Amino acid sequence: MGMRSYNKIALTCVIIATFILFSYTFSFAQYEEIKGVKLTDESVLYGRVMKINVEDVKIETQGGKIILIKCDKIKNFIIMDFLRGIQFKDGSIIYGNIIEVDINKVIIMTKDNETVTRKFNDIASFIKEYDEKNSKYFLALGTEISYIKYEEPGYMQDKGMMYGIVGSYVYHNKLMVKLEGKFSYGQVDYDGAYQDGTPLTIKGIPDYMLELRWLLGYDFVAKAITITPNLGMGYRYLQDNSQDKSAAGYQRESNYIYVPIGVETVANLGNGWSLGANIEYDLFLWGRQISYFNDVDPSYNAVENEQMKGYGVRGSISIAKKGRKAGFIIEPYIRYWNIKESREGYITYGGTPVGYGIEPDNDSTEIGCKLAVTF
Repeated sequence: MGMRSYNKIALTCVIIATFILFSYTFSFAQYEEIKGVKLTDESVLYGRVMKINVEDVKIETQGGKIILIKCDKIKNFIIMDFLRGIQFKDGSIIYGNIIEVDINKVIIMTKDNETVTRKFNDIASFIKEYDEKNSKYFLALGTEISYIKYEEPGYMQDKGMMYGIVGSYVYHNKLMVKLEGKFSYGQVDYDGAYQDGTPLTIKGIPDYMLELRWLLGYDFVAKAITITPNLGMGYRYLQDNSQDKSAAGYQRESNYIYVPIGVETVANLGNGWSLGANIEYDLFLWGRQISYFNDVDPSYNAVENEQMKGYGVRGSISIAKKGRKAGFIIEPYIRYWNIKESREGYITYGGTPVGYGIEPDNDSTEIGCKLAVTF
């Protein structure tokens, strides 16, 4: 089975698993912070609320028994005492003390001592005390694994696995500011040819990649979904070290500066769970390729080629869970670059010009998955 088929199957499995997981989670997220019901006869029944409709409430008692209670027998719901607010389906959030919750309404006393009454069916999720405190700042640290393929059509290709560490810091308060970076290492296999056309294959070439990005955006909230268009600046560095594996090899350095322009969407499923998607176009500004021909023969120079045209695209889906002190995020992704032919760079031998070289049209595709802990 080819790598392309494998990646397609893996991505399909991730999507199916995501759908099943969140279908289950969403079914109960709205009621997780309700710990029982108080009946009209003043008796109290503790348990997990499984379903609420206009006629009855289904609750699973602490002993595992499932009971249906008619709504006209319920006075109000008993909620956990560490709740500090409510997020509604229209995206609005009210912080304060929850005074009363019943089958028809929710009453909350805001921080300004204003009493607000809303319909129970308008609730998307309850907000815990730690959610309120940490809702603006997010730190993520983790790892990622990816398969990368770089190709100069008709000339050569590199392909192999990369393993990296990733980190990001995000601030949200309508305005979104994000700083993120990654460093990865891997070994790739080279398939190409000598200048005379003789095939050349080099296995296990060490590669290093560094990427730093800064993004600025604005949050638009619609019901339980946040849409954040954003743009920023990015820098990508890739070092290929074929000189370590072959006398015919030489070190190559790739530098990209670009403007990421994207849209991120996050659906709040309640109880700390969220499902996100991101799509981005990368406006290529400038690149420089450095080929150290002096690794093959010290009399040659290191040739520099400037790149002025190209573009990138990337996309991802994410599954995230916030906890009291920490959470996690799983994010499968795909990233693609298409860079046009470079400007000429002069080649010298012993200081004397002997010709020029160019960096041909090339493209690279990276498919991977990130796993990070969030704070």
